Amino acid sequence: MFPVTPPSSSSPGGVVDLHRARRAKRLDLYRGRQADRVRFVRTTLETLTQSGTLFTQEGTRRGLALLKALQLLQRAQARLEEVSGDGVLPAARLPERVDALYSEVDGLFDRADTLSGRDEASVAQLPGR
Repeated sequence: MFPVTPPSSSSPGGVVDLHRARRAKRLDLYRGRQADRVRFVRTTLETLTQSGTLFTQEGTRRGLALLKALQLLQRAQARLEEVSGDGVLPAARLPERVDALYSEVDGLFDRADTLSGRDEASVAQLPGR
């Protein structure tokens, strides 16, 4: 009789943990969204500085709002590190805690978008036909 060995997840016909794959995909999606927002805020700050607009009263207000948005995005990054376990804290294991962290990140994204002006060009706000 031949010994029976279970398939490993590294083999082509192996078992795939769908829950883990979904969590990894969701985390990658959120990290990408966070990186896009940081890039947008930094580019906008750079534009304000290079054009000299930052040194006007309105430009200063806009610059402060962008810095606050950047701070919120850094907090979102810390929450994503908590989800993944890459930060100081161990990875969140309870599904309720993971969902709460993603909800908090969504709220931080919304607030950062409002401060940075990203919500002004939202597809949801385009006029209907």
